[in-house]
This record gives sequence, structure tokens and C-alpha cells, in this order.
Amino acid sequence: MKYIYKISGKISLMFYIFTLYRIWHLCQYGGLRSHVPTLAVGMTGLVGTFILWVISRKVIRKTDPAYREKRTVFYTEIAIFIMATLFFGGRIVYSAIPYHGALSWKMEEWLHKKEIKLEHDNVFENGVEGILTDLDEELELPEELYIADKVQIGFDKNGKIQNIDAFIYGKDKQGEKRTYLIDYDADKSEDMTVWLDGNVNGKYDEDMRLSPMTQILKRAEWKKKVNVWAKTDYEDNIYEIFYLGRRAFGSEEGLRYVPGDADGDGKEAGADSLLQLRRGGEIVGFEVSLHIPEKSSVTPVRYIMDPEYISQEKLNEENDKQQIDKAKDAKKWTVDRGNGTMYFLLDNRSGWRLVEKDAAAGSRFYGLEKTADGGKTWQSINETPFGEQFGVAEGLLFFDESFGVAGLTGASQSESELYITRDGGISFKQIELPMDTVTELQESAKEYDYMHMPEEENNILTITVTKDGAETDGIVFQSTDKGVTWTYKEMTEKSGD
Repeated sequence: MKYIYKISGKISLMFYIFTLYRIWHLCQYGGLRSHVPTLAVGMTGLVGTFILWVISRKVIRKTDPAYREKRTVFYTEIAIFIMATLFFGGRIVYSAIPYHGALSWKMEEWLHKKEIKLEHDNVFENGVEGILTDLDEELELPEELYIADKVQIGFDKNGKIQNIDAFIYGKDKQGEKRTYLIDYDADKSEDMTVWLDGNVNGKYDEDMRLSPMTQILKRAEWKKKVNVWAKTDYEDNIYEIFYLGRRAFGSEEGLRYVPGDADGDGKEAGADSLLQLRRGGEIVGFEVSLHIPEKSSVTPVRYIMDPEYISQEKLNEENDKQQIDKAKDAKKWTVDRGNGTMYFLLDNRSGWRLVEKDAAAGSRFYGLEKTADGGKTWQSINETPFGEQFGVAEGLLFFDESFGVAGLTGASQSESELYITRDGGISFKQIELPMDTVTELQESAKEYDYMHMPEEENNILTITVTKDGAETDGIVFQSTDKGVTWTYKEMTEKSGD
């Protein structure tokens, strides 16, 4: 019996360590099914040997009261027990920290995942309100809801909801932000999966309110449009409602005006906005799209409520302001990707811009304008800063109110030219570099004809000339007299190979 007592205790300790290891492995990597057999073996062995140890210990105490196990063995086993518990216990706790193990994701599900049955599963009969009703019964939704990203609802020709993808949020009665990431797939489950209290950067933007969506769907004739589509070649397709809040449109294609007060100002506005849009500009309003996801050839129908017309002139003013703000924050030139205008601001008041006057075959003809009031007004100071040369502006730099450089390259960026001004842009002169002083390359120096914009450091201007605009290594020239004269300095490594 003494032998059984000694062996059962040690075996029990081994089963304990094995079981702890398997529990940690499950918490760290998941896979409950694969771990069940080994956990069952470990737990069974642990319980069985422990019971055997307890029984044998009681028998020994009765038959041999004077028996005492060696203290060194006892304390060693206790030490092993404590160390194993601390080691694996710590690793199990670590796996519960967000993003550090499978246990953390499982805890995330336990705390933040809800499965809610979609009772109102027909969007024709119940609208979006039916979905919100089912959610509200379980979650007590805030009164005012906003969309963090989008609301997508797919349904068949009879209005039966097939899928939902939405991320909404709002402020509860205690003033706390509550978020709801909603996912539903009728082919997988009759329940909606809702993730609660996720991260969202929403700031309760009025343009992202959810309520205009329900207003639009109540008034728009979208159900008739679905019936028309269903009677043609799209009977078996899934249709989709798509909502992104207040949006801007530059074309009237697919747009349908829906009367209503989506912005809550007590007025139904924008009835003539679609006609105004034909003059250019854009309209901005709350809009719900109806489309067939699998049929990109079918133009979506866009139901828009409370649209506001914005003229092209106003759009240009807003774009200019954005470009000026961008240029003020930049340390070099910036380019308006919409119209190709290049900006450079020396400070908060003085600045210049190269404005496209004409374009052909990928090249442009520029004029130079100047501002003295931070971009509020612009004055043309040079109609031909590059002479009669066409190309694409490479850069625009001013080092003070008078001294500056502008660059022009071809559409292929295989060559470029730099022009210098000493009178604030009123006149420019092309920079000529002494390429004949580059003795290392001799005839091959002619291949280097792309002049990069100059860099200034300690009142020294540096220009690098390469074979094309994609390279950065080449022939380096410097000037210590603001570009009056240029001196060859060195060849950088790559182009010298």
C-alpha cells in the first residue's frame, strides 16, 4: 500500500501538469473538438490517481500511524505543483488578453456577440423598421441611430430578406455610445448576428443619420421598380437596398427625387435640383440606392430626398480652399489631381500656382498666378512661364519673394527642363548646366537629360541630373550664387556603374 501511495501521488501530479498543458493549448489555439479526447484522458487519470492516493493514504494512517513520507520528496512535489500552476495559469491568463489567444476571441463572443431571430423578415411588408423592431426588443436600441459605414439589405422578388450588412450606433439613455455590427445570411441561419460595443469613429454626424433611410423607403416607389425588374430577365436575382447617408452626385443618371423632410428643418426642398444639375455642379442629399448586385449593367435607381444644389463655381471655390490649406501644410509644391494645378505657398500670404491653360496628347500649357492674401485672390503674372513649351509641371519652388524655380517634363518623364526666376515669377530663364565638364562620362553624359528640382541646404543649391524621372542617382551640380553659375560636383554611385 505504501508503494501505491507513493506512485499514485506522483502519477497524479503528472496528470495534473498534462491537463494544465492541454487546457493552456486549448485556450491559446482553440479547437475544442480535437482537445476533448486528451482532456478526458488527463482529467480521468487525474481524478482516478488522486482518489487512489487519498484512499491509500487513509489506509496507511490506520495500519502504520508512525509512517511519514520523506519531507524532501513532499516539498519537491509541492514546489512542482505550484510552479506548474503559476506557469500554465499565467499563460492561460495571457491567452485571455485581447488578440493574444483563442480564449480572448471566445470571451469576446461571450461578452459582445448576440444571436437575434429575424422575425420581420419581409422588407416589403415591414420595411427597415421590422429589422429595427427585432433588434430593439433584445437590445433596447437608442432613439436616434447613425450609420458608421453602410446599410445593405438584400432580398428576393417577394421581399424576403436574404442578407443584412450594417454597422449602426447611437447614444443610450445614460449618454453612452452603443454600437451594433449586424450580419445576417438567410442561407446559414434565421438569426441575425450582432456584435456589440465595437470601435467606431462616428461623431453623431447629422449626414449619417439612419432615419432618412426609413423616410425615403416609405415614400419612394421602389417596390414597383422591383416588380418591373422581376417581370423581365431578373426574376431570380437578389435585389439590394444600399444606404450611405447624405451623398453627393455630379450626374442625374439614375436619380429620382423623393419629396420629404430628411434633414428635419421642416421644409421639403430640392424639387428642382435635378434640373439645376444639368448646368453642372452637384447635388447633395440623403439617398437610398436600389440595385441588382449581380447585374452591373443595370443602372441603379437612386432615391434622393432633400437634395441641395451646389453650383460648379461654388465647388471650384471649395476645392481651391482645400488645395490652399493643403499647400500651407506642405513644405513643397502640391498638385490638384482634379485639374492639374500646381501650388506653392511661401508662407500664409504669398504663393504661386501653375494653372493649366491648354492641353493636348498628355501635355499641358501653363500660366503662372500669384496670391498675396493666402489664396483668397489670384493674379496672373506670367502667361508663358515656360515660353512656348508644352509638358507636365515637374515642380514649383520659391526660396524667397523673388527667387524661385519651376520645372517642366514630358509626358514620358524621360527628360525635363528647369526655369529660374529672380523677379517673383514675372520672367523666367532656362537653367543651363555645364554638362561638358563631366569628364567621367564623356559622350554618355548626353544620355542624362532629366533635371530634378533643386534642393537647398546652407545656401547651396543642388541639382541631380538622371537618365529619366524614375532614377535618383546621376550627375550632381551645385550653385553657391543662387543659380547664376553651376559647378559639377560628383557622380552618384548607381549611374556611375
